[in-house]
Amino acid sequence: MPRIIVQAIEGRSLEQKRHLVSAITTGVVDALSVEPETVTVVIEEISREHISKAGVLYSDRPAKAAGPAPANDRS
Repeated sequence: MPRIIVQAIEGRSLEQKRHLVSAITTGVVDALSVEPETVTVVIEEISREHISKAGVLYSDRPAKAAGPAPANDRS
């Protein structure tokens, strides 16, 4: 019974979360040869005030332009 925990900064839409858990479930089913019903995905949302990078809280960072984050900076 695989259990996948995703930590991400809060603010994603419900549709984005649906897409994420579907894609993760598909990947786990393919990689581990298990039934989808056995896969649990937990999304832990983290407030921007509760996470930092390079010693600076995300809430104190300047807002970025809309669009996907670089692959090495996704949270």
